[in-house]
Amino acid sequence: NPSRVGTVYRGRDYRVRAARAIHSVEAYSYLLEEFERPGVFHPERAKALGIPEGRLWARLQHGRKVTLKGRTVNPREVTDPPRPGRKVGYSGDTRPSKTLTRFFARCDLLVFDSTFSSKDEEKALDRKHSTAREAALLAKEAGVGQLVLTHFSARYRNVGRLLREARSVFPNTLAARDGLKLEVPYQTS
Repeated sequence: NPSRVGTVYRGRDYRVRAARAIHSVEAYSYLLEEFERPGVFHPERAKALGIPEGRLWARLQHGRKVTLKGRTVNPREVTDPPRPGRKVGYSGDTRPSKTLTRFFARCDLLVFDSTFSSKDEEKALDRKHSTAREAALLAKEAGVGQLVLTHFSARYRNVGRLLREARSVFPNTLAARDGLKLEVPYQTS
């Protein structure tokens, strides 16, 4: 049942969720989600309210109210709104599905199974893998920031065809390779 979704790890600043992938053997897709971060703290606002630097500033920076001389100061008075965390999704062997499209919604980065070219779609269906084009369609529909194709069949000596196929649907696509390092920037709003 590919609709089973759950938190498999929860840390201080992030969680990892899993969803059942659609494959011939039990397989999962994963989503690492950072929690919201506090908004930018404005020391000049805190000073204008007479809040002394130190312990009270730290409380406000961490989203907690402080009371000073009988007046309660809300963190919103001295900080910008909370900033969204980043989301990184990964799916190895799988067929695309509406469940995974929802699961990976608004990922900043998605690494997704792209075993076959569209010309080999029957093989993809039979072996329960995705084509590069299907990966791109899922990324587009999910509102993903960047797609990285992975898990290429050895039949493709050059993954350029798969990359072109995906980019025709979702231009912000890369092909994974050994040693690839990517930075996932924070969203600006």
